[in-house]
Amino acid sequence: MPMTDLTPDQEAALLAALTDTCRAAGYVVEAIDRGLEVSGEDQDEGAFYLLPDHGWLQIRCLVLDHDDLDAARDLTALFETMARAQFRLIGCRFAFDPGTGLWLVEDLYPGFDPASVPTIMEQMAFIWSSLEDLFDAALEGTVPGDDAFDAAFDLEAGGAPN
Repeated sequence: MPMTDLTPDQEAALLAALTDTCRAAGYVVEAIDRGLEVSGEDQDEGAFYLLPDHGWLQIRCLVLDHDDLDAARDLTALFETMARAQFRLIGCRFAFDPGTGLWLVEDLYPGFDPASVPTIMEQMAFIWSSLEDLFDAALEGTVPGDDAFDAAFDLEAGGAPN
């Protein structure tokens, strides 16, 4: 058994700690097959999925569902926009699943502090809310430029390097 595998008791304890931490932060938490579904009190805002795997924790949220992707004329602009967003070192990654859609994902290494999870979910929500308009435009075929990314994150272009 690899060093990072959790026993069933350890995994249950991890899920219990995550449940307590997320509920204390004001989230609604429900058990699902492989982990937890965590959402705000307003269920329409979407959910995060906390999925433990061999000591790691994957936090994911669906940002564009299958219907959104089907409505796009072409996904080329979306994939280029994803690459440009990722190049900006946003602190998490995108995962594409043709069956379910586009996900924003954070992978936490074994030994992570469960108390950090609500903050990480807030950061992921900020990233998605900042990029949402750019991705909507990408579904229409527009690849945003650097100025659009700067504006999305309320950044100002810096001067020439010294």
